[in-house]
Amino acid sequence: MSALAEALPASPSAGMVWARTLETIRQDGKTYALTWLERMCALDVREGALVLGVPDRFFRDWVDDHYRALLESTLARVGEGLGRVAYEVVEAPPPSVHLAPTPVTATNAMRPPRLSPRFTFGTFVVADSNQLPAAAAAAVADKPGHHYNPLYIYGGTGLGKTHLLHAVGNLIWERNPAQRVVYLSSEQFTNEYVESVREHRMTEFRRKFRDECDVLLIDDIQFLGKREETQKEFFYTFNTLYEQNKAIVLTSDTVPSEIPGLEDRLRSRFAMGLLTDIREPSYETRVAILQKKAEAEGLGLPDDVAHFIAKHIQKNVRELEGALVKLSAIHSLSRLPVTVEFAAQVLKDILPTHQSVDVESIQREVARYYKVTVEALREDRRHKALAHARQVAMYLSRKLTKSSFPEIASRFNKDHSTVISAVRKVEGLRETDAGLKRELDELEAKLGGH
Repeated sequence: MSALAEALPASPSAGMVWARTLETIRQDGKTYALTWLERMCALDVREGALVLGVPDRFFRDWVDDHYRALLESTLARVGEGLGRVAYEVVEAPPPSVHLAPTPVTATNAMRPPRLSPRFTFGTFVVADSNQLPAAAAAAVADKPGHHYNPLYIYGGTGLGKTHLLHAVGNLIWERNPAQRVVYLSSEQFTNEYVESVREHRMTEFRRKFRDECDVLLIDDIQFLGKREETQKEFFYTFNTLYEQNKAIVLTSDTVPSEIPGLEDRLRSRFAMGLLTDIREPSYETRVAILQKKAEAEGLGLPDDVAHFIAKHIQKNVRELEGALVKLSAIHSLSRLPVTVEFAAQVLKDILPTHQSVDVESIQREVARYYKVTVEALREDRRHKALAHARQVAMYLSRKLTKSSFPEIASRFNKDHSTVISAVRKVEGLRETDAGLKRELDELEAKLGGH
């Protein structure tokens, strides 16, 4: 389900009742329900019912079917005479998502706007592909402004950059609600800047981002490129915070030097701290992510189903999560067992379609996997690592294409006996070498093999 766009104003009394309701559910140990409940917001109290905002009718029906009893029994305990819930479809993200996971009191501070409590270090799966950025983010959260300032995390879409950004903000705020955490995207920063200029509120804008900010978290900073006036304002904001040892964490899809239209002075400042990248998750990491998310969703996910999904969704953690949410929702509605066949049917519109593969595409994927060049695979170099990659490419070419041994040999500038030898060697080792089997399984998944 896609996130809603902006927060809605809620009745103060409704917001407080909803906060106590969620906190009671959390204290009762029923955190599995919060994955769904925290996506709703408290809108109003009407005719003895707490009115909750929901993103769509499907979500409303699912929550009502599974959690109405829990909601109303909990509400009766904390809701000042309220014992009933009602729903209203809205088009904005729930402000109640921003409520703290700490005990609710009259003086309890509200979670900083836009921060989601779902994204924490506890729910982030650490692996080789993201170990450094995760550790750096944790260090920043532990001592804001003292480590890796600024921290600049870059990588492809859906790999967990935004998750880490929220995790930093959440941990800092949960440890010290007095810390003024500001989280937004560079697009939102630009929009606020433009509106402030148009409405002559620049003093207020600068106070918010400079004087009243202890931690600045900016998502998708690459969109700041080519916006000269916004860049100028951000440059002075950055300098002010940096000079005061205020923590700055930025995410991007690329390194500063490759952001089109970004001023050199910003490039240099973004690189003053730590630049670290998140890479595509490995097969094992994808399985671990699915298992951890399934546990959080309260879904019993068999190992073979986790492996099936991980095999077909390879590059994007967000797509993995989306697949799991859909699987969980349809399972809950249909009550059908979660099997590979069930997953294949439910996720048929999400899973990538099988595409034909040829020797050249196998060479490209193998070269990328083993971090060598395609040209090197075709050369007569006998370096051990390169020879291994070449033999794997030959084996996959024979297994996944209809090419003959002589045809494959011609693509590698070898004779066909060399290809035959390589294929037989890899076939034999696949049965005894667990590491090689894992490599082959992952490569075949990337290439769409079955």
